[in-house]
Amino acid sequence: MFWGFKKRDAPPPFAIVIPSFRCPVKLERSIESVLREPRELFELLVVDGGSDDATLVVLKKHEPHLRWISESDDGVYDALNKGIARTTGRYLYFLGAGDTLRAGILQKIAARLPHFRIGFVYGNVLMHDKGVVWDGPWTPEKFRTRTPCQQAIFYDRRIFPRQGLFDLRFKTLADYALNIRCFGDKKIAKIFVDEIIADYEGGGFSANFRDEAFYAERDALLKEHLGIEPKKKRAK
Repeated sequence: MFWGFKKRDAPPPFAIVIPSFRCPVKLERSIESVLREPRELFELLVVDGGSDDATLVVLKKHEPHLRWISESDDGVYDALNKGIARTTGRYLYFLGAGDTLRAGILQKIAARLPHFRIGFVYGNVLMHDKGVVWDGPWTPEKFRTRTPCQQAIFYDRRIFPRQGLFDLRFKTLADYALNIRCFGDKKIAKIFVDEIIADYEGGGFSANFRDEAFYAERDALLKEHLGIEPKKKRAK
């Protein structure tokens, strides 16, 4: 199913995409955090994986203020790729169901968007499962062990024709792979904003599933896009 409202004449600064599946209470919390923001700054699309619970009740309740899709998919990154294709905002932002935007953050980020250059604009998140703020300005070397949290990043729409969509081979770390590619692209301006963008709930599927397909390719991605050689293994 697909429900929508009339398109605006000009796209808003942000397209916010929330993937969901059978988590109506968490989803509503995320939706409400977005709807507190000034409406002229964003469009909101929920991409649901075909939930058969109260999720659709929540979506219909908020229909005047968002669009939604509910159909089977191939996991969270398939949902995000659908969101990229079905929105128009200049910058894509992906919020997990259960995560919440910090109040007033869209206005702060809008003021930092580059006028002409392709932007990868990012800040911090508060990770509630770990009790830490993650993780400051990024350097290529950091990618050896981690990536900026997806809920901290605003991707210029023009990134995706350059670097491709989320790779569906990677079940929980396709954003890690995309971020490596973005940081290796000199035409993309990497802009750090020292703000907490969102409260990240954590503890979900990605925290409990090791993405072996990604880890098998991480060294090659680091070398190809960032020129980082794998660390030599210590002799036993």
